Amino acid sequence: MLVLANTLFPTPDPSMPGGGPRSWMLDVDADIVYVDRALGTDPPRWLRALYRRVPMRLVQVLEALRVGPRFDAVFCWSVADVALVLALLCRISRRRMRIVALLTRISERKKAVLLRAAHPRLDRIILPPVTQREFAVRSVGVPADALVALPWTLDTAFWAPVPADGLHTICAAGGEMRDYPTLVRALDGLDIPCHIAGVLDTSRPDWWNAADGDRRGEADAPPHVTFGTMSAEELRDLYARSRFVVVPLRPTDSDNGITCMNEAWAMGKAVIVSAVAGQRGAFVDGVEGVWVPAGDHAALRQAILALWRDPERAARMGAAGRRKVEAARDHRVFSEGVSAVLHEVAGLSRRADRAGAIAPPPSTHSA
Repeated sequence: MLVLANTLFPTPDPSMPGGGPRSWMLDVDADIVYVDRALGTDPPRWLRALYRRVPMRLVQVLEALRVGPRFDAVFCWSVADVALVLALLCRISRRRMRIVALLTRISERKKAVLLRAAHPRLDRIILPPVTQREFAVRSVGVPADALVALPWTLDTAFWAPVPADGLHTICAAGGEMRDYPTLVRALDGLDIPCHIAGVLDTSRPDWWNAADGDRRGEADAPPHVTFGTMSAEELRDLYARSRFVVVPLRPTDSDNGITCMNEAWAMGKAVIVSAVAGQRGAFVDGVEGVWVPAGDHAALRQAILALWRDPERAARMGAAGRRKVEAARDHRVFSEGVSAVLHEVAGLSRRADRAGAIAPPPSTHSA
């Protein structure tokens, strides 16, 4: 299998030491070759020289076009632009290649336009958010049986409850579609410490890696509200000493915030989450957490106060969240699901090779 992965994150390597969370990709049942800066596909010297001068995403498209037909499948891992351009070029050129794409938010206008043209050459689209699967069928014309529903998962061994000396704070984490100004406003005047593992201005493109000297607007926050991005190990420690976790969201039609929610639940922490369309059905109100209206600082303030004053209720919700992720959101669920999809598509590729043409995909998956 040829893998085109998001280069913001390191290529999973089981031989590398480290105590961070384990990638689900390490447990996918396939022989994997990555298209990254190491260029394990062994392009000729002149092509390597060219690749050094162009963006990695263009390298991934060009290498997939060059060597992709030799593989049973090409897996595009969270690189929507690469997946859509590659599929479109394959459709135009009639190049034989089986493509599986893991996508997140395809309702953005440019992605939707590209997907409408490219989806006939995507054998399977793994699309976790239910609202995005509905959009893909309703507004883009993607066949429902080309979509695969898998939940976002995490390493439940790394993200696990650990003892802490008192639970004297709350926290928030992440950046995509976060509404931290509403959280700060809700906390103003309360004597509840809160650390936000991120930046106040999450509209900035570098929210996840902002320098300590460039933290716009954060000096105006109350003194008991602090900011600062964290490593996975630091974030785990923050969760451990927090009574619960707040996930304030701007209106969104995707499941932004689900990673933070999963991490909190895995650590045995309740969540307070903005009720947005993209998070529909993510949990039961009062069981694993509390829903609040998006952008409503008064309602958020009330929810924070109520849960802060009832630590036993917060603990019960956190325990329910831990059971939720253990049952259905451990990485084994995702790696096994991706493995099944890739094996199915590889089977299509081999049968097509024997037949001399690419056959249409069967109807085996539902959205």
